[in-house]
Amino acid sequence: MHKITLLFICIAALVRAQEIEPTEADAILDDLFTADSLDILDFFDDLKKQDYLYVTVLYNNKTLFSGRDFGVEQYSAFPSISYIGSNHFFANLSSGYYSSINPNWDFVTLSGGYSNYIDKKKTLLATGVYSYSSYTQDVADLNNHRVSVGLSFRKKWFRNSLTAGYLFGGASSSFVSNNAYVSIDILDTNSLDISIQPRFGLFWGNQTDEQIIFRPFQETYVYNDYFQLLNTELSIPVEFDFGNWDVEIDYTFSSPNPLPSEEGLENTGFISLSVGYLISL
Repeated sequence: MHKITLLFICIAALVRAQEIEPTEADAILDDLFTADSLDILDFFDDLKKQDYLYVTVLYNNKTLFSGRDFGVEQYSAFPSISYIGSNHFFANLSSGYYSSINPNWDFVTLSGGYSNYIDKKKTLLATGVYSYSSYTQDVADLNNHRVSVGLSFRKKWFRNSLTAGYLFGGASSSFVSNNAYVSIDILDTNSLDISIQPRFGLFWGNQTDEQIIFRPFQETYVYNDYFQLLNTELSIPVEFDFGNWDVEIDYTFSSPNPLPSEEGLENTGFISLSVGYLISL
């Protein structure tokens, strides 16, 4: 069974627990979500024309924001249920839980989209997604809407996915991410498949940088908006597929790129665990 990854909304509401500018959060790390590449059509190729539900839970032992650790120790979990139609349309309902946010259940997101190959050799996969998010607390300038388009190139054991997105409904922002994958099969039997898929990822986005200019008897705050490389990641997941179950253990190393006013950013690693179950309709 192929692992199915669906697009979630950016978690803009996270910032209120970390006292980050809302415009930073609206462009927040896409890498918190398995969002760039949608393996839906591979799934269809294996299991023929049929509709499915895919139930999954993703757990992170550390929560980063644009690759940055702001000193708040918290874990996060993202349960979701996805409908995958045989006509290449899909829908996803998901939620986010954060251990240090009150209330812990921070948002609910509904996403829908379409994915299909655009060449006869089935090497180029195009995807479009729209997402709407409802937050447990009303915070000004947070973006409820998100649209994204992605193009994935795949050939044998190599895959590269480029995604661009736009968030709106509050302080609008945009992002671009690129992820390159190498797929390595370790075990392939009738009852169990084990594989690793190392990933190298880059994330660009909008960030608001606050600078203080000191003058005699006066402090002036200057806000600059940047669109730049925010984070670089190296991820090594190990995936176990058996029957209708799919389990993945992933270690991710994150290296944030500092804004002009940022100092002392540290590289950080964290562990993720996801468990999924496939239901035929």
